[in-house]
Amino acid sequence: MYIPEYFNMEDPEAIEHIVRENALGTLITASPDRLKVTHLPLMYARSGDGGIITGHVSRENDHWEVLDGESESLAIFQGPDAYVSPDWYQEGPAAPTWNFAIVHMRGPVRAIEASEWLSAHVDELTKRHETKALGHPNPTDREYQTGRIAGIVGVQMKVTSIEAKFKLNQNRSAADRAKVADQLDVSGDQLAAAVAALMRKHGVD
Repeated sequence: MYIPEYFNMEDPEAIEHIVRENALGTLITASPDRLKVTHLPLMYARSGDGGIITGHVSRENDHWEVLDGESESLAIFQGPDAYVSPDWYQEGPAAPTWNFAIVHMRGPVRAIEASEWLSAHVDELTKRHETKALGHPNPTDREYQTGRIAGIVGVQMKVTSIEAKFKLNQNRSAADRAKVADQLDVSGDQLAAAVAALMRKHGVD
């Protein structure tokens, strides 16, 4: 991924925040015939050596069949994004642009068919997102889950490299960035407001 120096993000907490809040990732793996691409909810466990990404796919999705635990795959997490009008800058000239945050994680991915692993994975995934949606974990229907487990295959990436691009007008003046954040806030768009929040968290007073 092309990342100018001023858009490069290396703060592990900022990166983890984007991954956790934008859990629907894109997994891309090369295969002999074509690229395999799957959109799926992923969980990231950070550690000093990169961490682990886990998820699952339908058994009918042949993507899992090319996951040999050795070849590199790419996981993409798209954070909030928003259009930025040049009219919002105090200083000119300027061109229209787009602000966004995105994270790329690379590493070998293995497929996991063990029912015990799958059951624990689905429990954790469900607990995490039910708590976020409802404010508390929702008990899993064990009989229903057992039947569903047979139809999925787990995927687990050992993260070996992380790239993060936070394009938040860092190449503009502080005054320009503050005005853009204000305009995004009043746009009425939730994604735009989320971009404004990122801008303020990472450099706009």
